[in-house]
Amino acid sequence: MRELYCQGCGAKIQSTDPEKFGYVPEHLLEEGGSIICQRCYRIIHYGRHELGAVQADQALQSIAHGLDWAQGVVLVVDILDFESGLPPEFIRLLQGRELLVAVNKVDLLPPQTPLDEVERWARRRLKDLGLPGVEVCLISAVTGWGFPALADRVEGLGSRVLFVGVTNVGKSSVLERLLRMRIGGGQRRGIKPTISPYPGTTVSVSQWHCPGITLGDSPGFVPRGRISDLVGAEQAVKIIPHKSISSHLYPVGPGDLVLIAGLCVVECLEAGEGGLLLGFTGSGVHWHKSSLKHLEKWLQRDSAFARWEQRPVYLRPGEDLLISGLGWVSARKTPFKLRLHIPVGVKHFIRPNLIGRKK
Repeated sequence: MRELYCQGCGAKIQSTDPEKFGYVPEHLLEEGGSIICQRCYRIIHYGRHELGAVQADQALQSIAHGLDWAQGVVLVVDILDFESGLPPEFIRLLQGRELLVAVNKVDLLPPQTPLDEVERWARRRLKDLGLPGVEVCLISAVTGWGFPALADRVEGLGSRVLFVGVTNVGKSSVLERLLRMRIGGGQRRGIKPTISPYPGTTVSVSQWHCPGITLGDSPGFVPRGRISDLVGAEQAVKIIPHKSISSHLYPVGPGDLVLIAGLCVVECLEAGEGGLLLGFTGSGVHWHKSSLKHLEKWLQRDSAFARWEQRPVYLRPGEDLLISGLGWVSARKTPFKLRLHIPVGVKHFIRPNLIGRKK
């Protein structure tokens, strides 16, 4: 009997263990046609996320096999959590390959943000992180902005193109929209990639055979140190960027805190006169301002974390302090000497500011 694979998540179809990926009751296999596994069916129809996310090492192995197959690669990243989408493991795999970086969720940026400026910023960050000179395409899988240009560029990558990315950057949503376009043969009906708000839905490489090109969807890789991967699934859905970006501007001096309760606290140790911190999120959580005497209360409030660490941070005007998987604060007018209170293992990045006037 030939091997079958779930068209939604790429898992190998099996009928022996409902607690493993790819399970389909045996009587349904007799119906023939395209198949989706029980897990995908329940995600699509009931929003029930069962069996959890695919493990990082399994995802990386599937991605590596997919890269051996592919002639070209589309790396999908989330503009609101850019650095988290470029872990060193990915960069090592992708260096030297025919690569296009699709920067998703630009619809969530403030409307006045010049997108040509965002594209230049993304190119500079890619160069800094080890991917110089790659093509960049800004897109929105929700609105379709940028997709005609994306489709043209994907066709130029060869006849076998693999889509890769960390979990929850919208990779399967990007592929699903392309499948409805001319490049995908206008496949408006039938089974589509399984899309859910939960991390790690795609299990293995799924292939979609289109006129003159085959598109592959790979499992999302779970990067180390992203806070949204260290909480429960329901809280992760709340934290993952999915809303138009919100910002809050705070005058900040020594002894002030800027925080997201139970997830992160930025303590000001030193600041020049008139210093401002601008907090950004694109999710269901927001930054707040408080004072040092309330520090412990904010660290423990509704927190899933028992262990915290402190890190010294020096932030210059025009720089962002990004908390992986959460949001960022940006310095304005004056340098800041800060103390970052963060759950053990969560990564942070210092970068040139994404929003606002550039140096």
